[in-house]
Amino acid sequence: MGVTVYICSSSDNFFQNRIVVFDFFRSYNIIMEKETKYLKFVVNFYTPEAFDTRKAINAYKSTHRVRLNPWRRYAIGIAAMVAVCFIAGYFLMRESHDTVRLTAYSDTATYTLPDSSLVTIYPHSSLTYQPEQFGNGERNVDMTGKVMFEVRSNPDAPFTANTSNAYVRVLGTRFTVDDSHPDSIDVTVTSGRVLFSAKGADTGVTLTKGMQAYLLTGDSIPHMVEHSAGDGRPTHRFIFDHTPLSLVLKALSEHFHVVLTSPDSDKMLTAEFDTDNLDEIIMIIEKSLDVKIRKEDES
Repeated sequence: MGVTVYICSSSDNFFQNRIVVFDFFRSYNIIMEKETKYLKFVVNFYTPEAFDTRKAINAYKSTHRVRLNPWRRYAIGIAAMVAVCFIAGYFLMRESHDTVRLTAYSDTATYTLPDSSLVTIYPHSSLTYQPEQFGNGERNVDMTGKVMFEVRSNPDAPFTANTSNAYVRVLGTRFTVDDSHPDSIDVTVTSGRVLFSAKGADTGVTLTKGMQAYLLTGDSIPHMVEHSAGDGRPTHRFIFDHTPLSLVLKALSEHFHVVLTSPDSDKMLTAEFDTDNLDEIIMIIEKSLDVKIRKEDES
């Protein structure tokens, strides 16, 4: 019986390059038949209290050991290496099926996801996802660096882009996430509507077409980016989508450099403010939520 040994050279010809090395098992069987013949001879001439069969067998084995020739040991070593190569290849192929990694090195690269969404990956950035889970009620991707998304609309499977410290969740839109800065994450929306939140948070800020926000490392809520009006005066837009009042007051306090507090900070607010007048914003929130807000100067 011949033994076939596979030479592991590459994944393409792994099962094509094979050679018959030796007829090992036939030679081994011949040797074992001789061993059995001699052992039967000892057993047949056994006499109680006159001849110790166990001692005879052990003495015989000590002087008649089966020795493998060097070339046979070499062939067994090759077979062991082939087995290791096969097992390693199996786990590598399994890992490649579990996770898909899309990467851009020196040039920008555009890829199409299984749901027909497009991702444009900027240099030195990457994106990964699990193909077996992608689209089954959700579409989750993990990214590093800077990536622009054109998400195909699917209300039954929200699209979530996860970064190191934040996530962006959408139904269908076009936006860019920049996680390449060490201390902040920037999100810019070209069309549609997204929810921009800190990692682990249930709430955040909602961004629509033309809006931009950033999240600093350690902050719990993103900050809106200021844009200039036609007359050159800076304007601010605050958008809160089912956001706890405590986080709303924190964002306003940081922007206007004051301290805002309220005993009813557990209430939720959904509102948009296009004004630089803090007193006007406080008045609207108090009337909308039926709360009292206290304003103090920063110490």
